[in-house]
Amino acid sequence: MIVNSIVIKVASRCNLNCSYCYVYNLGDTTYLSQPKLMSDKDVKTLIKRVSDHCQEKNIKTFQFIFHGGEPMLQKKEFYIHFVNYANEVLSKDNIECIYTIQTNGLLISEDWCKLFNQLKIQVGVSLDGYKEINDKYRVDHKGKGSYDRVIAGLKIAQNNLDKKPGVLSVIDIESDPIRFYENIKGINVDFFDLLWPHANHDKPPKDYLEIKKETPYADWLIKIFDIWFAEKHKDKKTITLFDTFINLIIGNKLSGNEDFGREDNGLLVIETNGDIEVVGALKLCGNGFTKNDSNINKNSFSEALETKLANVYYKSHKLLNKKCLNCPLLEICGGGHIHTRYKKDKGFDNPSIYCNDYIKLITHIQNTIYDSLPEKYKEGSDKITFQEVIDYLDNLELNKIEAPVYTDALTSF
Repeated sequence: MIVNSIVIKVASRCNLNCSYCYVYNLGDTTYLSQPKLMSDKDVKTLIKRVSDHCQEKNIKTFQFIFHGGEPMLQKKEFYIHFVNYANEVLSKDNIECIYTIQTNGLLISEDWCKLFNQLKIQVGVSLDGYKEINDKYRVDHKGKGSYDRVIAGLKIAQNNLDKKPGVLSVIDIESDPIRFYENIKGINVDFFDLLWPHANHDKPPKDYLEIKKETPYADWLIKIFDIWFAEKHKDKKTITLFDTFINLIIGNKLSGNEDFGREDNGLLVIETNGDIEVVGALKLCGNGFTKNDSNINKNSFSEALETKLANVYYKSHKLLNKKCLNCPLLEICGGGHIHTRYKKDKGFDNPSIYCNDYIKLITHIQNTIYDSLPEKYKEGSDKITFQEVIDYLDNLELNKIEAPVYTDALTSF
């Protein structure tokens, strides 16, 4: 198994207190036992682990994602030491290093931008749409909304970074999707991504309980997609979620990621104390769920990947339940993100809590692309509707389909 990127929790605390945060507010309290900041000593050990893994697996490009908590609570000197040391060690083996940082934007300044330019760190800013929506959930520890401060930081970044920052937004279906999209365009963002709220069968999105709709997330996203798809190229923003689906639909399988497609996941998380864990969203599944007694000070990445949870996560788009394996959209959806499939009594042996939303969104995008093609490219193919996929899956006699050999691994959590 190959790791080609790591999320580094350089700070385990945050200057915001977002109500949906899987680190602090969804039941996992392990952050309380973590050092507030990663040490320079652990940085050297971590880079050694990366170097060993890249040599072992013949990896020539490796991504470092600085994260938290809020990563800009870490001192500037930390990043100077980290990047310079990583470049020095990994360049000896001709390994290209890619650096990104995901921040809430509150601490962005001209000095920070100067440092990011110097170190070639790409910046992503978290912002959940227009002011009323963002400030419902993305609040500080006094309950004060963050929108105005984030926008101020974003503007500084836009004016001072060599490469413009992207924006990451968690979907809120109570917001107006058109207003959301116009707001994103209005703040002059060239590329952004849309995240599904962290949820699973034990902890469904509150909207599923309050809004009596079968596909509220797909319905919300489709309104944005239709406007975005119809825009002229020069006006079109890059929306990673839509680009991923389009590439998968047209057969570019390598466009898959943690959420969709059939490719293996190649990411690990390093906590501030050096613990090696799988993706943080799995903290939603239970307190300490991601803990596996692996640490950079005693384990290689390959050893960390030998744990049961890491193995299921790494192969999560292949180790699927019977319904997903027989779905006509399998190659595009890949079952969705693994944490959305969890249910305590069956582990990961379930479709995603967002299954119907995925089906509706994918079929809509697929059929929109189909309709846009010249007639000569439609020969021998046809559209498939949301209802046709739902009916097909509902009529599957799953009790007559043999369970995959790995089912016990999925249900063991």
